[in-house]
Amino acid sequence: MHYLIKKSLFALCLPLLFPNLCCTQKPNTDVSYQTPPEIPYDLQNPVLKSFFASEELKEISALSPTDTPGIYLTIADERGVFYFVDTSGKMVNRVYFRDRGDFEGAEMVGKSLWALKSNGKLYLVENWEKDSIVEKDFKTFLSKEDDVEGLGYDAKRNALLLACKGDPDSSYLRNIYAFDLDSLQLLEKPAYSIDPLEVNKLVQYGETEKHDYFSPSAVAINPLSGDVYVISAALKRLVVLDGKDGHIRAAARIDKKLLPQPEGISFDKMGNMLISSEGKMGQGRLLMFKLRS
Repeated sequence: MHYLIKKSLFALCLPLLFPNLCCTQKPNTDVSYQTPPEIPYDLQNPVLKSFFASEELKEISALSPTDTPGIYLTIADERGVFYFVDTSGKMVNRVYFRDRGDFEGAEMVGKSLWALKSNGKLYLVENWEKDSIVEKDFKTFLSKEDDVEGLGYDAKRNALLLACKGDPDSSYLRNIYAFDLDSLQLLEKPAYSIDPLEVNKLVQYGETEKHDYFSPSAVAINPLSGDVYVISAALKRLVVLDGKDGHIRAAARIDKKLLPQPEGISFDKMGNMLISSEGKMGQGRLLMFKLRS
């Protein structure tokens, strides 16, 4: 009798002592139930916040590092002008190359300046440090319907990255194309594609958020990790893509009070992230987020 009681008690305790002997639990691989990895920046606490005093930069639309540390290249909507700015918000130089146009992106590669129109057309400006600039333009197979807003530089590919915003009300894939700087051609196969529905699983809508879909407005490559950082101004999201295979590594919400219309992203050599935003009802602004150690 005592033996049977002891045996029964041991059987009841066995699952508690050795759970793996009793059953095998399958991991839940449904992305909707997984916590996305953290982005290595505190998006609520910038270490630097500057405002652009110039009215010309109220609608700042891009951000690119230059060959001078602490100086960044940008452009503004409807103006065919490159602006060189520092992290205090001061404009240190400007380069005129066109009267007007719906310019959305700017990037400096070597000594060359590149500008992007929303219809996918690229403009190359050289000899800009001298009196007479040399300008060339390149048409691509993209169009106004693609609403191309993001321009970045991929050093490994030696290519410009063109991010298509598309229609914020639609959930189709958002493509990022590579413009090869050796052949000066836009490659037909997208370099990266982002599924807005996957972004929504990782960062769900807030109670007061408009139900837009992820629509790229800026793109840049982190020089330390090689990851591709993509911003959506429409939905106020930041998505990080693996630079090798393009899968989403992380996603986060952007605070619209800090960045009301984020349309530019860049990094310094130490990996700190800079994001520029249109001013909406005020001045354009530039925020820096320190890389977590």
